[in-house]
Amino acid sequence: MKSKKVYIVLLIILIIFFITMFSLFGVENIRQGNYSSTIIVGEDTVWTYSDKKWNYINTVSGYNKLNWKVYNVYFDNKSQGEYYLWHDDKWYVFDKNKNAVNIDGKLLAYNANFKMNILDYKLDKIDDKTYVNKVLNDNDISLSSTFTTSNKISFDFDSDGVDEDFYLVSNAFPMGFNPDYIFSLVFMVKNNDVYYLYNDIAPNNSFNGCKPFFNTILDTNNDGIYEIILSCGRYSDLGQVDMLYSFVNNEFKILISNQ
Repeated sequence: MKSKKVYIVLLIILIIFFITMFSLFGVENIRQGNYSSTIIVGEDTVWTYSDKKWNYINTVSGYNKLNWKVYNVYFDNKSQGEYYLWHDDKWYVFDKNKNAVNIDGKLLAYNANFKMNILDYKLDKIDDKTYVNKVLNDNDISLSSTFTTSNKISFDFDSDGVDEDFYLVSNAFPMGFNPDYIFSLVFMVKNNDVYYLYNDIAPNNSFNGCKPFFNTILDTNNDGIYEIILSCGRYSDLGQVDMLYSFVNNEFKILISNQ
């Protein structure tokens, strides 16, 4: 009888354990598996998400399937409302009566089975260069380097009630000076620790480098933690690189890009 009681107690403990684990992780996995979305970044980048997988759409047939659907449209991270979109050489915007609408700005649009949170952020100057100098020093870059881009944004990245700082410094596309190396560095500072998103350093050959900029900050899976679209401009007709970053296992990883 004693062994039977022990068995019952162990069984109850196992049942409680599995119920707890399912409540913590199983429900969230099911919820994530039910999410689906299409995200349009600028004129030439389209990502879709379904069954917990990301896909890059870059075919005419793929674009045709997205035409004349209703999207939540943003320009310069400000909501414009719901509009039809149609793509030819670029995305064209139409109202509910399919009349053309002229809206200027950096395009971000999505169609999803949930409401996506998109942050309207602002760029700040870097007044305190403590962390910039640390990163430059760690990468053997002169502290007296001239930047072509230098800014930061601050926001509560992971909903912990404390703003994190995201820095971006680059000397890509130099005008009036000729550095030995072209560098672009994008990183987050949290609890005095540095986490890199983008780190590109290469000898200057006059036409290399990719000048990054913060494109969009959004919660793509409704978990309260923001993902970041970092874009990068290149010379000539090479086109813009768009990268969707997520913070996974204490580091930033690219979920998907247009490359």
